Amino acid sequence: MHRTLSDALRNTTFQIALQQFPEIAQGIVLESPISFNALQMSVFGLNTVKPEFFAVPFNQKSQYEEAKMTFDPFEAMVTVNVLRAPAFGDAIDLSTGFESVHSERVATTIRPNTVPTASAPMNLALQLSKKVELASGFYLIVLSFEWTNLEVLTVRLWGQESGINTAGGKGGDMTKVCTYTPTTDAYPQGRAYAGLGVRQWNGLSSSTIGFGTRFVPATAKVTACSVRGEWGNDIFNPGDLDIALVLKN
Repeated sequence: MHRTLSDALRNTTFQIALQQFPEIAQGIVLESPISFNALQMSVFGLNTVKPEFFAVPFNQKSQYEEAKMTFDPFEAMVTVNVLRAPAFGDAIDLSTGFESVHSERVATTIRPNTVPTASAPMNLALQLSKKVELASGFYLIVLSFEWTNLEVLTVRLWGQESGINTAGGKGGDMTKVCTYTPTTDAYPQGRAYAGLGVRQWNGLSSSTIGFGTRFVPATAKVTACSVRGEWGNDIFNPGDLDIALVLKN
Protein backbone atom coordinates (compact mmCIF):
# COMPACT_ATOMS: atom_id res chain seq x y z
CA MET A 1 0.00 0.00 0.00
CA HIS A 2 1.05 3.58 -0.61
CA ARG A 3 -0.71 6.40 1.25
CA THR A 4 0.12 10.09 1.06
CA LEU A 5 -1.05 11.09 4.54
CA SER A 6 -2.61 9.67 7.72
CA ASP A 7 -5.63 10.57 9.81
CA ALA A 8 -3.44 12.56 12.21
CA LEU A 9 -2.05 14.74 9.40
CA ARG A 10 -5.38 15.88 7.95
CA ASN A 11 -6.30 19.52 8.54
CA THR A 12 -8.56 20.59 5.65
CA THR A 13 -10.68 19.37 2.76
CA PHE A 14 -10.30 19.62 -1.01
CA GLN A 15 -13.37 20.27 -3.10
CA ILE A 16 -14.47 18.57 -6.29
CA ALA A 17 -16.93 20.92 -7.96
CA LEU A 18 -18.71 20.11 -11.22
CA GLN A 19 -19.16 23.82 -11.89
CA GLN A 20 -15.44 24.69 -11.69
CA PHE A 21 -13.03 21.81 -11.05
CA PRO A 22 -14.46 18.26 -11.46
CA GLU A 23 -10.95 16.82 -11.75
CA ILE A 24 -8.57 16.43 -8.84
CA ALA A 25 -5.13 14.85 -9.08
CA GLN A 26 -2.38 13.88 -6.67
CA GLY A 27 1.28 13.56 -7.47
CA ILE A 28 2.97 10.63 -5.72
CA VAL A 29 6.54 9.37 -5.55
CA LEU A 30 7.30 5.66 -5.17
CA GLU A 31 10.67 4.65 -3.77
CA SER A 32 9.98 0.98 -4.58
CA PRO A 33 7.55 -0.90 -6.87
CA ILE A 34 3.96 -1.47 -5.74
CA SER A 35 0.86 -3.26 -6.99
CA PHE A 36 -2.67 -1.99 -6.38
CA ASN A 37 -6.21 -2.53 -7.61
CA ALA A 38 -8.15 0.03 -5.57
CA LEU A 39 -7.91 3.66 -4.51
CA GLN A 40 -9.30 4.91 -1.23
CA MET A 41 -10.13 8.40 0.06
CA SER A 42 -12.15 9.91 2.89
CA VAL A 43 -15.33 11.97 2.36
CA PHE A 44 -15.80 14.95 4.69
CA GLY A 45 -19.13 16.09 3.31
CA LEU A 46 -20.69 17.97 0.43
CA ASN A 47 -22.40 21.21 -0.57
CA THR A 48 -25.87 21.29 -2.07
CA VAL A 49 -27.46 24.19 -3.93
CA LYS A 50 -30.89 25.40 -4.97
CA PRO A 51 -31.55 26.37 -8.63
CA GLU A 52 -31.32 30.09 -7.75
CA PHE A 53 -27.62 29.59 -6.96
CA PHE A 54 -26.70 29.70 -10.64
CA ALA A 55 -28.60 32.91 -11.42
CA VAL A 56 -27.55 35.28 -8.62
CA PRO A 57 -24.31 37.31 -8.27
CA PHE A 58 -21.37 35.74 -6.43
CA ASN A 59 -21.98 37.68 -3.21
CA GLN A 60 -25.50 36.23 -2.96
CA LYS A 61 -24.73 32.60 -3.74
CA SER A 62 -24.19 31.56 -0.11
CA GLN A 63 -27.92 32.13 0.51
CA TYR A 64 -28.69 29.21 -1.78
CA GLU A 65 -25.87 26.85 -0.78
CA GLU A 66 -25.73 24.48 2.19
CA ALA A 67 -22.85 22.42 3.57
CA LYS A 68 -23.87 18.93 4.71
CA MET A 69 -22.09 16.09 6.46
CA THR A 70 -25.20 13.90 6.51
CA PHE A 71 -26.79 13.12 3.17
CA ASP A 72 -28.31 10.32 1.13
CA PRO A 73 -25.70 8.23 -0.73
CA PHE A 74 -25.59 8.82 -4.47
CA GLU A 75 -23.93 7.19 -7.46
CA ALA A 76 -20.97 8.68 -9.34
CA MET A 77 -18.61 7.74 -12.14
CA VAL A 78 -14.91 8.44 -11.72
CA THR A 79 -12.37 8.14 -14.50
CA VAL A 80 -9.10 7.02 -12.93
CA ASN A 81 -6.00 7.86 -14.94
CA VAL A 82 -2.59 6.82 -13.66
CA LEU A 83 0.28 8.55 -15.46
CA ARG A 84 4.03 8.35 -15.17
CA ALA A 85 5.17 11.93 -14.55
CA PRO A 86 8.40 13.72 -15.48
CA ALA A 87 8.11 16.10 -12.48
CA PHE A 88 5.57 18.11 -10.49
CA GLY A 89 5.64 21.78 -11.46
CA ASP A 90 3.39 24.67 -10.53
CA ALA A 91 1.43 24.10 -13.72
CA ILE A 92 1.38 20.88 -15.72
CA ASP A 93 -0.01 19.72 -19.05
CA LEU A 94 -0.67 16.01 -19.41
CA SER A 95 -0.04 16.21 -23.16
CA THR A 96 3.65 16.94 -22.55
CA GLY A 97 5.92 14.39 -20.91
CA PHE A 98 3.23 12.32 -19.16
CA GLU A 99 2.69 8.65 -20.04
CA SER A 100 -0.58 6.87 -19.26
CA VAL A 101 -0.07 3.64 -17.34
CA HIS A 102 -3.72 2.79 -16.68
CA SER A 103 -7.06 4.45 -17.39
CA GLU A 104 -10.46 3.18 -16.33
CA ARG A 105 -13.96 4.53 -15.69
CA VAL A 106 -15.16 3.30 -12.31
CA ALA A 107 -18.64 3.31 -10.78
CA THR A 108 -18.79 4.20 -7.09
CA THR A 109 -21.15 5.37 -4.38
CA ILE A 110 -20.45 8.58 -2.46
CA ARG A 111 -21.58 8.13 1.14
CA PRO A 112 -21.52 10.25 4.27
CA ASN A 113 -18.80 9.37 6.74
CA THR A 114 -19.49 7.70 10.06
CA VAL A 115 -17.03 9.97 11.88
CA PRO A 116 -17.30 13.79 11.54
CA THR A 117 -13.66 14.49 12.39
CA ALA A 118 -10.21 14.14 10.86
CA SER A 119 -10.10 10.53 12.07
CA ALA A 120 -12.86 9.63 9.61
CA PRO A 121 -12.26 6.30 7.81
CA MET A 122 -11.42 5.97 4.13
CA ASN A 123 -14.99 5.51 2.90
CA LEU A 124 -14.70 6.33 -0.82
CA ALA A 125 -13.41 3.32 -2.74
CA LEU A 126 -12.57 3.08 -6.44
CA GLN A 127 -12.20 -0.60 -7.32
CA LEU A 128 -10.27 -1.23 -10.52
CA SER A 129 -10.93 -4.15 -12.84
CA LYS A 130 -7.34 -5.38 -12.67
CA LYS A 131 -4.11 -5.09 -10.73
CA VAL A 132 -1.87 -2.20 -11.71
CA GLU A 133 1.87 -2.57 -11.20
CA LEU A 134 4.04 0.53 -10.81
CA ALA A 135 7.81 0.73 -10.77
CA SER A 136 9.55 3.27 -8.57
CA GLY A 137 9.25 6.84 -9.82
CA PHE A 138 6.94 9.84 -10.16
CA TYR A 139 3.24 9.35 -10.90
CA LEU A 140 0.13 11.49 -11.20
CA ILE A 141 -3.22 10.01 -10.15
CA VAL A 142 -6.02 11.89 -11.93
CA LEU A 143 -9.63 11.47 -10.75
CA SER A 144 -12.34 12.90 -13.03
CA PHE A 145 -15.75 12.95 -11.35
CA GLU A 146 -19.23 12.83 -12.85
CA TRP A 147 -22.59 12.58 -11.09
CA THR A 148 -26.22 13.25 -12.02
CA ASN A 149 -27.57 14.41 -8.64
CA LEU A 150 -28.01 18.04 -9.70
CA GLU A 151 -28.44 19.30 -6.15
CA VAL A 152 -24.84 18.37 -5.30
CA LEU A 153 -22.44 21.16 -6.21
CA THR A 154 -19.27 19.97 -4.50
CA VAL A 155 -17.90 16.90 -2.76
CA ARG A 156 -15.22 17.47 -0.12
CA LEU A 157 -12.37 15.03 0.56
CA TRP A 158 -9.94 15.07 3.47
CA GLY A 159 -6.38 16.25 2.93
CA GLN A 160 -3.72 18.60 4.25
CA GLU A 161 -2.90 22.22 3.42
CA SER A 162 0.69 23.25 4.10
CA GLY A 163 1.30 26.69 2.61
CA ILE A 164 2.08 30.12 4.04
CA ASN A 165 -0.40 32.36 2.24
CA THR A 166 -1.77 35.30 4.23
CA ALA A 167 -4.03 37.01 1.67
CA GLY A 168 -7.64 36.00 1.14
CA GLY A 169 -9.44 34.65 -1.91
CA LYS A 170 -8.75 31.77 -4.27
CA GLY A 171 -6.39 34.03 -6.19
CA GLY A 172 -4.70 35.35 -3.04
CA ASP A 173 -5.56 38.93 -3.99
CA MET A 174 -7.91 39.98 -1.17
CA THR A 175 -7.25 41.52 2.22
CA LYS A 176 -7.59 39.07 5.09
CA VAL A 177 -6.69 39.64 8.74
CA CYS A 178 -5.84 36.29 10.34
CA THR A 179 -2.78 34.82 12.03
CA TYR A 180 -2.19 31.07 11.96
CA THR A 181 0.65 28.60 12.42
CA PRO A 182 1.69 27.09 9.07
CA THR A 183 1.63 23.29 8.81
CA THR A 184 4.77 21.40 7.83
CA ASP A 185 4.27 19.61 4.51
CA ALA A 186 3.86 15.93 5.41
CA TYR A 187 4.20 14.73 1.81
CA PRO A 188 6.70 17.08 0.13
CA GLN A 189 7.36 14.59 -2.67
CA GLY A 190 4.02 15.35 -4.35
CA ARG A 191 1.10 17.76 -4.36
CA ALA A 192 -2.59 17.98 -5.20
CA TYR A 193 -3.74 19.48 -8.50
CA ALA A 194 -7.03 20.79 -9.90
CA GLY A 195 -7.97 20.38 -13.55
CA LEU A 196 -8.75 23.28 -15.88
CA GLY A 197 -10.95 21.46 -18.37
CA VAL A 198 -13.52 23.40 -20.39
CA ARG A 199 -17.02 22.91 -19.05
CA GLN A 200 -20.54 24.30 -18.88
CA TRP A 201 -22.39 23.62 -15.64
CA ASN A 202 -25.56 25.52 -14.78
CA GLY A 203 -27.44 23.03 -12.63
CA LEU A 204 -29.48 21.68 -15.53
CA SER A 205 -29.49 18.17 -16.96
CA SER A 206 -28.30 19.61 -20.28
CA SER A 207 -25.02 20.71 -18.68
CA THR A 208 -21.79 19.20 -19.91
CA ILE A 209 -18.45 18.52 -18.26
CA GLY A 210 -15.29 18.69 -20.34
CA PHE A 211 -12.13 17.25 -18.89
CA GLY A 212 -8.82 18.66 -20.05
CA THR A 213 -5.05 18.20 -19.90
CA ARG A 214 -4.01 21.33 -17.97
CA PHE A 215 -3.71 21.29 -14.18
CA VAL A 216 -2.68 23.79 -11.53
CA PRO A 217 -2.00 23.22 -7.81
CA ALA A 218 -5.23 22.58 -5.93
CA THR A 219 -5.77 24.74 -2.87
CA ALA A 220 -7.77 24.22 0.31
CA LYS A 221 -8.94 26.42 3.16
CA VAL A 222 -6.86 27.22 6.21
CA THR A 223 -9.49 26.14 8.73
CA ALA A 224 -8.13 28.39 11.50
CA CYS A 225 -9.01 31.40 9.33
CA SER A 226 -12.23 30.15 7.80
CA VAL A 227 -15.37 32.24 8.34
CA ARG A 228 -18.80 30.85 7.47
CA GLY A 229 -20.30 32.71 4.51
CA GLU A 230 -16.97 34.23 3.45
CA TRP A 231 -15.75 31.50 1.12
CA GLY A 232 -14.45 34.02 -1.38
CA ASN A 233 -12.24 35.68 1.23
CA ASP A 234 -10.87 32.64 3.07
CA ILE A 235 -7.15 31.86 2.97
CA PHE A 236 -6.26 29.00 0.63
CA ASN A 237 -3.03 26.98 0.57
CA PRO A 238 -1.69 24.19 -1.62
CA GLY A 239 -1.34 20.73 -0.13
CA ASP A 240 -2.03 17.03 -0.60
CA LEU A 241 -5.07 14.82 -0.94
CA ASP A 242 -5.23 11.90 1.49
CA ILE A 243 -5.29 9.00 -0.96
CA ALA A 244 -4.25 5.37 -0.60
CA LEU A 245 -3.33 2.87 -3.32
CA VAL A 246 -4.15 -0.57 -1.97
CA LEU A 247 -4.13 -4.18 -3.13
CA LYS A 248 -7.38 -5.91 -2.18
CA ASN A 249 -8.12 -9.62 -2.47
